[in-house]
Amino acid sequence: MRAAAWHKQGIVVAPLDEIYDEWDRAFLSGIATKLYGARTVASRKSTSWAEGEVIDRGDGETWTVIATTPKSVTLRRSRDGALATLGQLGEGRP
Repeated sequence: MRAAAWHKQGIVVAPLDEIYDEWDRAFLSGIATKLYGARTVASRKSTSWAEGEVIDRGDGETWTVIATTPKSVTLRRSRDGALATLGQLGEGRP
């Protein structure tokens, strides 16, 4: 799939954990951050969320997972108790 993205669309897909040179990894990470914004804890997570787990998105807010379903994760903001889903916070993957 990565090769097809490169050959057909000119898109490079390179997981940072497969880039072993520290300078190359920092360079690619800098480009991606400039284009798409910083990665958040929620966007890097590859396992399911558990109730009670705390998410610090790096923006000064913390969220606690209060409910999970196969398609959605519901969160409560620590500052004021507001409810949201990961999708509403811009994190598309539950």
